[in-house]
Amino acid sequence: MKHALIVAAILALPLTMTACSKKTEEAAQATVDSAQADAAAATASAAEATTEAAEATAEAAQTAADAVGDAAASATEAAATATAEAAAATEAAAADVADKAAAAQ
Repeated sequence: MKHALIVAAILALPLTMTACSKKTEEAAQATVDSAQADAAAATASAAEATTEAAEATAEAAQTAADAVGDAAASATEAAATATAEAAAATEAAAADVADKAAAAQ
């Protein structure tokens, strides 16, 4: 009887190993599925962050372009004003010289 139990145990060993191997395979597949889901979520998050960064960069570039345009317009206006003032001062000085020359004659 003891011999029959040992033989039965030995014959059952491959079935036990197969069941254990199947559970291990299922657990490994679940781990792979979970890792794939995590990778997909991380990829989506990275894509969203990249899009937001690109939008922020474009907005900052537009703000900088607007500021440069405003500064250029202000500089142009200031130069025009300075040129007009210099022309008026030159005209006044020329008239003063002409008046003094006429008075000296």
